Amino acid sequence: MNKVSLFALIPVCFMLVFTTAQAQEVTLRSMDGTLAMTGQLTGFDGENYQLETSVGSISLNIFQVSCEGADCPDLMANLNEFAIAGSGAIGAHMMPAMIEAYAFDLNGDLEVEVVSLAQTKYTILDSSGEIHAIITLNLGTSNDAFTALEQRDAFIGLSSRRASDSERNRFLRAGRGDLRQPEQERILALDGLAVTVNPRNPIQTLSLDQISDIFAGNIRNWREVGGLDAAINVYRRETNSGATQTFNQLVMAPTRRSLSSTSNILDDNTAVSAAVMQDGNGIGIAGAADAQNTQILSLRSVCGQVSSPSEFSIKTEEYPISRRMFLYTDSGPIPDVAEEFISYITSDEAQTIVEQAGFVSQNVSTASLNDQGRRLAHALIAERDRASLELLQEMVASLLDAERLSLTFRFKSGSVSPDNRALVDIARLAEMVKNGDFDGKRLMIIGFADSIGAINENQRLSQARAESIRDVLVEAVGGEAGSVQFTPFGYGKLSPIGCNETQDGRDTNRRVEIWVR
Repeated sequence: MNKVSLFALIPVCFMLVFTTAQAQEVTLRSMDGTLAMTGQLTGFDGENYQLETSVGSISLNIFQVSCEGADCPDLMANLNEFAIAGSGAIGAHMMPAMIEAYAFDLNGDLEVEVVSLAQTKYTILDSSGEIHAIITLNLGTSNDAFTALEQRDAFIGLSSRRASDSERNRFLRAGRGDLRQPEQERILALDGLAVTVNPRNPIQTLSLDQISDIFAGNIRNWREVGGLDAAINVYRRETNSGATQTFNQLVMAPTRRSLSSTSNILDDNTAVSAAVMQDGNGIGIAGAADAQNTQILSLRSVCGQVSSPSEFSIKTEEYPISRRMFLYTDSGPIPDVAEEFISYITSDEAQTIVEQAGFVSQNVSTASLNDQGRRLAHALIAERDRASLELLQEMVASLLDAERLSLTFRFKSGSVSPDNRALVDIARLAEMVKNGDFDGKRLMIIGFADSIGAINENQRLSQARAESIRDVLVEAVGGEAGSVQFTPFGYGKLSPIGCNETQDGRDTNRRVEIWVR
């Protein structure tokens, strides 16, 4: 991946030297906040502050310290160039469309320069023909997003997986902020990983255990999973791609298996799908947006649930290998034009572009109780005791004339605090309430828990989660609720949508759904 140095983006107009009369007192503070030095700012060359202190003159790099004081130079005042780096799955499909729409939203024009296969430069002109922004898009992997942010080679990182604990800790130690906070972690779109086979393959459903065995190299013939007597050819991305890392986390890790080194490794998801289309015995992993005309398998979980990727199941994250597509920044200053671009591509307006690019948008959709038939059938099979069956009967009766919204809220680990996506979705739901979308209706805010622990405790937790969403929603709506009613319910471990035998399944089951009646 070609790198763009941030220093190359700092305009010449920052080459400033102050006279004694002009010098003002400022404080330069280390990024981790442990050290601070106050003195007269006597110079700034766009890369280093020159500070006159009681112990002499000191030069400090802008990336080592932050400047505090009314006379600190605005590092981003005239900077209209910035770089974006990271996931090719996002960058190759969605980001060019976003940049084009952003340019036209400004009533401007767009000039495109393909520098290399991995790098494209976009020059956005405003309505008067002046340069508004120059965006360099560097395609790579999700790993590259965090490396580019760390090395200051980009202001925006694109990742098809969430920042890992080690990446988060590196940024925290460097005083670069918390990658798990909403101001640094934004969700651009949703997607599901598809397990794909050739359309001529008679196999339509495989268990997650069988899939992990195939990708580990333990199952090598289709006959072993009910197919034809033919060798299985596995196609996937490289290990450090976001798709492979997500697949590793959600499919391979729970079975404690590792990906086989004999797989056919290809450059991108499109190439994986193309290879499967040409190979009657092929199987591959690709984003659902890149599945093309391959056959997407239904997945059977360890507890017998069968699911396939649909727009609704990906929006609710009930499809077991759903994923979020992220945009990351660090905590440092970024150009105003980059902030403007981020605001545009994370807006509701941009969700139409997400859909056009083949991803699943965060726009709200609905499903009837009939559409939830498979889930209810599994719930009936899963429950054994009479009390739970009676409660399930009560729940189904209350939902007979209701519709479920795709908004499904999940929580930070071990708490009743909504996660980052939930906070954005609560704001989205609040706007719908204020716009009158639910006038005269009841919003049923239904909490669920996993099956670990006592039944009464699970019931209490699910009710607490429902009430916490209700409280945040009511606050967001303010006095503009109109005739809408908000009613929280807690149904404990009823109606699991994931397997309580796995950690990911339990995380999925700890949720709050929104039904409208």
